[in-house]
Amino acid sequence: MILLIKAIKKLFLFFLLMAVMFFFKTIAVNGAPESKKIQEEINKLAAINKIGIKVSSAQLPSPYNELLTRPLMTQGIEKHYGRRAIIKTIFANQNPENNTYRRSIVMLIDSTKERNEPNFAQTTKEAMVVELAFITMNFNELPKNMKEEVLQTNIPFGKLLIKHHIQALSQNRNYYKLQCGRALASLINCNLNASIYGRTNTLIRADNKKWLAHVVEILPNPVETIPTINKADLD
Repeated sequence: MILLIKAIKKLFLFFLLMAVMFFFKTIAVNGAPESKKIQEEINKLAAINKIGIKVSSAQLPSPYNELLTRPLMTQGIEKHYGRRAIIKTIFANQNPENNTYRRSIVMLIDSTKERNEPNFAQTTKEAMVVELAFITMNFNELPKNMKEEVLQTNIPFGKLLIKHHIQALSQNRNYYKLQCGRALASLINCNLNASIYGRTNTLIRADNKKWLAHVVEILPNPVETIPTINKADLD
């Protein structure tokens, strides 16, 4: 009887071990390539100069002409919608060699203006995507407490600059007209084949003129922005 119990225990441990190995094999084989594929598709959107048509500020329709021409986009977005904004990070990568931090994000607001609680709206899938952005930050020029907030909070970069009293100037700003494809539509809910607009620019410190961030920002049509975001696509 004792030998039988020992044999059953060994058999149980064997199958448990096999199950664990199969689990991690599944992650290694199926999980990583899928994430890599999604990341590659999103990174293509960052090459706005290749997928878009360069336009002048005079060619930007309203309200793009007001939102995209501001030095810091977050302030303009919050003012335009009359609501607070937070960010949702899609992908992020920190490079210790040159002390930079890259991330792809969407900016969210509460679809219910009167409530104005973006964090709550995100949990109930009532958030509205108002921007897709790709940013590379120069951590050499940011104070330690701000870097911690960049890494640990959902506060937009522009708001953190203001909070930490870092005055930024915009350089090398260019505007682009893009056609909404499936990849963009899955992130910012623009209508397929509709024209939307974005920009590239570099933020520099006003005091020492060193670069703070290289930024690519794409906006949906603010009038037709569709509430909610597919959380499964961004987790």
